[in-house]
Amino acid sequence: MLHYRIYVLDEHGRLASVVNFDSTDDDAAKEQAKRLADGHEVQLWRQVAQFKFDNPRDRPKRQRSALAH
Repeated sequence: MLHYRIYVLDEHGRLASVVNFDSTDDDAAKEQAKRLADGHEVQLWRQVAQFKFDNPRDRPKRQRSALAH
């Protein structure tokens, strides 16, 4: 499975929401993006690589914001 992200833009071209999902291929992801667009402009991005950086031991762990989901 490949990981994708859809950026949904509002009527002013600003970011309104983000949707993350996995799909079998680009064509299936494009179809999913069309369904989620609901009349809005969207940008579809495919994750190419993911990098993990370990936190230094002397740095406190980040706390999640109350707004984070």
